[in-house]
Amino acid sequence: MQKQKNRTIAIFIALCFLFTGLILPAQATAKTLKVISAFPPTHLYTEGCLGLFGENLGEMSDGKLKLQILGPDVVPGNEQFEPLQSGVFDLLFTHSAYHLGVTALGASIEAIDPAPEKRRSAGIIDYVDKHYNQMGVKLVAVLPINAYNIVLRDDIGNRDPSLKGLKIRTASLVAPLVKAFGGAPVTLPPGEIYTSLQKGVIDGFTLVAVGLKDYKIHEVAGYLARPKFGYISSSLFMNLNAYNRLTDQEKQWVDAAGAKAEKDSFVYFQTKHTEEVTELKALGMKETQLTPGDAQKADGIFSATIWAVAEKKSGQVVKDLHQMALDNGMTR
Repeated sequence: MQKQKNRTIAIFIALCFLFTGLILPAQATAKTLKVISAFPPTHLYTEGCLGLFGENLGEMSDGKLKLQILGPDVVPGNEQFEPLQSGVFDLLFTHSAYHLGVTALGASIEAIDPAPEKRRSAGIIDYVDKHYNQMGVKLVAVLPINAYNIVLRDDIGNRDPSLKGLKIRTASLVAPLVKAFGGAPVTLPPGEIYTSLQKGVIDGFTLVAVGLKDYKIHEVAGYLARPKFGYISSSLFMNLNAYNRLTDQEKQWVDAAGAKAEKDSFVYFQTKHTEEVTELKALGMKETQLTPGDAQKADGIFSATIWAVAEKKSGQVVKDLHQMALDNGMTR
């Protein structure tokens, strides 16, 4: 009788272990979200934007949600939006200019005050999200990076306008500003800036004002023009079906991680920029000032260019966002 009892207890304990072994791994297994990124894993933007989002998501979900990040070597940056729409990837980390052919609304955010709290409280993020929802995509976050920067071989000195007679490598959205300041816009890939400055092909360039030290620009250029102007942001999108398949709790984690990452990125890049400028000055670079007139109109020219391009491409939906930003005092 005792043996039977002991055997029954042993069987019960074995079944408990078996049951536990079947259940616990399922609870402990993390759900992996596949991300395609327009920037390589080692890129500063990946670290300061997507990396912070991933950290937030892991902490908030206690490890239940994690990211698998694939880069532009898998799909080129300007070809990633359609695979996101079709569900090949769960998330897309990018700059909205990469899918201007689909919509210019996301890129138009560049013309709006970059403060994350203002963008959300004014309804900017919700408005843009609803637009993307119609394309099967959810906007998770718009992650601020930094302002634009003019870097020159020589001091501006007494030039008026500030870039009079200078050849400046720039992007299409900044070209009108370069022209307004008397410069001649030059199109060059970022990788050719160093040698072009070295050989005197260009006199300066415009680029986001963070990450300059990585290009060793201090070796061929001596001046950082001030003030800076505009602001660039990256964007994090999610396939809408993939988002809707998440549990309510998982959706809350994704939403909260995105909103927090916006604030974290804003601070991250401001800190990074301050540290980098200090390092560049220690390496011999100096600041030079735009003329007062140019300094006063820089942000206005930049914003007007973005709104004009975006409205031409996407029409009323961009005009309505422009008006919303004007009503909230967040653009010019």
